[in-house]
Amino acid sequence: MSANAHIGPIGRSLENAYSHVQNTHMLGLPIVNPALRVEAVGLREWDGLCVGVIVTPWCMNVFALSLPGGRELPPAQVGTTRAMDLPTGSYGLLTAHLPQVGHHLTGSLFSPMDAFVSQEQAVAAARDALALMFDTDTDGKPAAARPEAAPAGIASRRGFLLGRSSR
Repeated sequence: MSANAHIGPIGRSLENAYSHVQNTHMLGLPIVNPALRVEAVGLREWDGLCVGVIVTPWCMNVFALSLPGGRELPPAQVGTTRAMDLPTGSYGLLTAHLPQVGHHLTGSLFSPMDAFVSQEQAVAAARDALALMFDTDTDGKPAAARPEAAPAGIASRRGFLLGRSSR
């Protein structure tokens, strides 16, 4: 089975795991945005790992999991920060564990999720975040590093997602 054939089942496993968390540990907590649901977004194979974003009613995280037959994540204690090299740079992600998916890396993009009024808006932000992490030109440099990188609207969103103010 190819790496891409594993992407769908991994996404469903993540959605099931986070839905379980929502229906148990997060049930009734005020941090939960009732307009949102658990959804795995933009899953792709990268360097032997499955990388994507998980949108939940309480947080949005980038994640990386080992693919069957792919690169194994090095063993680490939960909460340990690991560097994840993506096309636009190195990102510090935490080691996490969910019984349904095992050890994986995760990094917060948004929490809480009260700024999002709809699932569609949250998914669009997840796709934008992934585009920013994987967006390089043919020269291999991150698009954000080039002066002509993007129109003002995109630059503002990029700055927002990366914690920088607009130009």
